[in-house]
Amino acid sequence: MIVAGTTLRPDQVRVLAGMVDGELAAKLERAVTNKNSIVALTVAERERIVSVLASEPPSALVELHDVLVKQLAQQKRREAQDMQTKRNQERARPEGESA
Repeated sequence: MIVAGTTLRPDQVRVLAGMVDGELAAKLERAVTNKNSIVALTVAERERIVSVLASEPPSALVELHDVLVKQLAQQKRREAQDMQTKRNQERARPEGESA
């Protein structure tokens, strides 16, 4: 099963599901039950998993933690670049003209 680009066994996904709660835990359990090959995660779900795994993650989930940290950092860089591009475009626009 692939979770956020990381291959995990169903038992590892169940361990992760036991570490989180609410809809995310249910989503992970459903993925195992339904034998899904891929589990897509929202940014908020990725952040939640990183938070849960931040202090001494089980060895089987260290790679997932590291991958999610990198993905979230890339997301933040993209958002910052998008904001900078938008500001630059607004500065380049003639005065009085709106988007």
